[in-house]
Amino acid sequence: MAQVTFVIGLCCSGKTYLAEQLKKETGAEVFENILADGSRLPALIESLREGKDCIVDEVRFCLPAYRQQILQYLSPIAGVTMHWICFENDLESANWNVMHRKNKADPEGHLDINLRLHPHYKYPANAKVIPIERI
Repeated sequence: MAQVTFVIGLCCSGKTYLAEQLKKETGAEVFENILADGSRLPALIESLREGKDCIVDEVRFCLPAYRQQILQYLSPIAGVTMHWICFENDLESANWNVMHRKNKADPEGHLDINLRLHPHYKYPANAKVIPIERI
């Protein structure tokens, strides 16, 4: 039985760091931004069909419509359990991290994404919600 753990939150909330920590603990494969161009989605589906645990790091899953989209792809796969870990919808802390993060290109783009997503960010039912730590 495969497990997929979705790690969601605003830009610079800590998604990638947490996904990498979970990978070290579990050995699960990490898939980032799978909805950006769709090229990673088939690999995710194949890994789950093979019974491999996966971690999905995706900012778009802050929005319920995008979560519905991925559930349509994954629900038909037998034996897959899904878990949601959400960073708090804390715009101030996420944007603070955007502005203070080293080696991150396009902070204005990340600020814009956060401003657009923040008002519509809804936690999935049964999600584990964790705070954003400022870097």
